[in-house]
Amino acid sequence: MKYVMLFLLLACLQACSRQTNSHHEHTMTVSAATYTSPLYYAGTVMPIKTTVIPSPADGAVMEVPFQYGEQVNSGQLLFLLSSTKFLTNYKSAIMQFVKAKNEFNNNQTQLTEAVFLHKNQLISDDDFKMKKSSYYAARLALLEAKDTLDNLLHQLNIKNIKLDQLSIANIDQISQALHLQINSENIRVFSPAAGVVLAPSKNESESKKRLIGDTVKQGDALAVIGDMSGISVRIKVNELTVNQLHPGQKVKVTGIAFPDEMLVGEIKRVDRQGEIANGGMPVFLVDVVVPKLTLAQQNMIHAGMSAKVEIELTENSQIMIPMAAVHEKEGLTYVERIVDHAKPPTLVAIKTGKTTMNAVIVLSGLQAGDQIVLPD
Repeated sequence: MKYVMLFLLLACLQACSRQTNSHHEHTMTVSAATYTSPLYYAGTVMPIKTTVIPSPADGAVMEVPFQYGEQVNSGQLLFLLSSTKFLTNYKSAIMQFVKAKNEFNNNQTQLTEAVFLHKNQLISDDDFKMKKSSYYAARLALLEAKDTLDNLLHQLNIKNIKLDQLSIANIDQISQALHLQINSENIRVFSPAAGVVLAPSKNESESKKRLIGDTVKQGDALAVIGDMSGISVRIKVNELTVNQLHPGQKVKVTGIAFPDEMLVGEIKRVDRQGEIANGGMPVFLVDVVVPKLTLAQQNMIHAGMSAKVEIELTENSQIMIPMAAVHEKEGLTYVERIVDHAKPPTLVAIKTGKTTMNAVIVLSGLQAGDQIVLPD
């Protein structure tokens, strides 16, 4: 009988040992770590850089020898405008140039005489300095008048006027320059750079294509030249997220029109003044850029296409545990924490934060190094 009791005692101890080992096989040590969560935004593909082409004068659109969205070269003719006011400005520039040239010639002659007189001490230093100052002022005025007239001649496509032969003494040359043919009032507007020609827009949803017969005011945007060697996308983020974004932060850009392309870019600029969208939560504009596209991507991706921007936010170091380790009881959240391996686990109330598919952040109730029980 004594041996039977001893045998039963040993068997009981072995069973307890197996239970304890089984318990230890389903535990984990809590630790703090950083984690990332992705955010997704929608936007529209736009050029990485744009150059606005303004109207040089009031007028009407006579010709538009291009298609919006096509590639154009620097110096290519884009618009032909009819403007009587521009022709009036041209005639005024002719007269201003002739007057400036005459004034410069007079001051040049006077300076030559002043050099001789000053060298022979026939005029004072102050008089000589005044002559030099008048000469330089007349020279600057002539350069300014010539630059203004050159620009007008280029836009009017006038090539038969020799500015070096125009002088106030040559009335015939001036008269010929003033009396132009009827079509000389047409202004030619050329592309300032190579790129894609786009319609100007006040916002992402409204653009204004200039068509034949449209009237324009001086300074109105006629078109925009876009550099599509890279792209930009403008997105709107809410006030809860904007402080987690910063310039230089990496992003991924995809689109339904280019599903096989994963473009890597970065945040270029983050607005710090919000705007109310339809009476809802304030939003902040964020500019995202992809600085370089391959030639194949440039042929595939066009301005105006829809785009999806993915931004991964990195959270501060926090405790995260498997969702399966969390229990709910009477409206509170608990985990089973092991305090003493020789005793059963203790239920500990915790406060949880953000969750992922399989895990949850613990805001309070656990510390790094604690051991908790995982279910079988």
